[in-house]
Amino acid sequence: MRIAVIGAGVAGLTCAYRLTQAGHACDVYERWPGLGGMAATLDVGHGHLLERYYHHLFTSDRHIAELYDELGLPDELEWLPSSVAFFLEGRSWPFTTPLHLLRFSPLSLRSRLRMGVAVLRLQRGGDDVAPFERMTARAWIRDAMGAEAYEKVWGPLLRGKFGDRADDISMAWLWGKLTMRRKLQGKESRQELLGYPRHSWEPLFGALQERIEAGGGRVLIDRPVKRLSAGFEISYGAPGSFRSGHDPRAYEAAGSERYDAVVATVPNDVFRGLLDLELAPGYLERLDRIEYHTALCLLLELDRSFTPFYWTNIADPELPFVGVIEHTNLIAPERYGGRRFLYVANYLAPGHELLSLDADALLERYAPGLRRINPGFDRAWVKERWLHREPAAQPIVTVGYGERIPPLQTGVPGLVLANTTQIYPEDRGTNYAVRLGTDAAGALLSNA
Repeated sequence: MRIAVIGAGVAGLTCAYRLTQAGHACDVYERWPGLGGMAATLDVGHGHLLERYYHHLFTSDRHIAELYDELGLPDELEWLPSSVAFFLEGRSWPFTTPLHLLRFSPLSLRSRLRMGVAVLRLQRGGDDVAPFERMTARAWIRDAMGAEAYEKVWGPLLRGKFGDRADDISMAWLWGKLTMRRKLQGKESRQELLGYPRHSWEPLFGALQERIEAGGGRVLIDRPVKRLSAGFEISYGAPGSFRSGHDPRAYEAAGSERYDAVVATVPNDVFRGLLDLELAPGYLERLDRIEYHTALCLLLELDRSFTPFYWTNIADPELPFVGVIEHTNLIAPERYGGRRFLYVANYLAPGHELLSLDADALLERYAPGLRRINPGFDRAWVKERWLHREPAAQPIVTVGYGERIPPLQTGVPGLVLANTTQIYPEDRGTNYAVRLGTDAAGALLSNA
């Protein structure tokens, strides 16, 4: 078969690679002038590449680690000690080991012990998410850890990520976070290790592209799909269409090609916008019932270190962002010629006022919060800045979410949809995107 894959993120490239292995030629269409989706890199100068959005791997991320090995890149991933903190009550509290939890004095000793015991019981409770699908994270935390733990730690974190939907978030989402990714065992119970590729994610994308093209396919960047019509006719947009945003209806048509099958790895609203063929009404209703929040990520190059930590969760509701991730506290600055990089992370509901600001205006809004974390911070520390927005970054996983997920099979033979809304109960990320791409290829072939 000749197959079109829409989207050259990790899921799309993996799917095309798996289909190529099965003997099919795949053309991969990508809106952005680069590969990787939310793991795409940018050139920060002097030959250095960084991801537009912060990325790392956990030791439990076996799907992507196995893909690196399969592609002949066994030494590309390195595993490095992590350092995590909570910012609360005017200071950053280390939060990497069980001992740090015991010393976390914003909570009473009783609350600290309840939190530790609750997480331990959750992690030892098996791999069945079903008991947690019909309750909110708020209800479980207050019952298992106590009201203080929710009000001071978990509530602010959930509100930072999900805004006014925080109290509706399913416990299944938090269960996935605490049991499937962050289960620290053996030596890692004392020092968590995180993975990062030695040369950014680009070698992985390049290796996948090589395999796809060797099988007779093409990887077409800066060529978004504008319309998908009956008979699997793909109409694609002109170069530079990405400047018009994410809505495919805004693109100027530049040509068309016909395929035997299509796999779309784009968000639900983009899929609906390009669709010009009939799907079952029930399937479209499932697409419409899932909400997203936008990722707003400000990347700063600083002339000095900002904190001692790699990852600082913000539990202070007065700060206008949810986390600061100091990349060069995980990867040594020497890899970047001594340069230092800090991500300031946010998740916001569509239409939030911060989404309309440019990088300088956003930095101005963030500066008082950054000074709360490091009182010495000054705008003069900032040597360069980059700003990125991803409208469909975070699905809102509310109670009953598992029943609303659209299946990979759309009901149209030969048409598959695979995107972050279907990664459940785990949270989205590069590892699960690899799994999703493999599953999407299997779903297409099983119904071909």
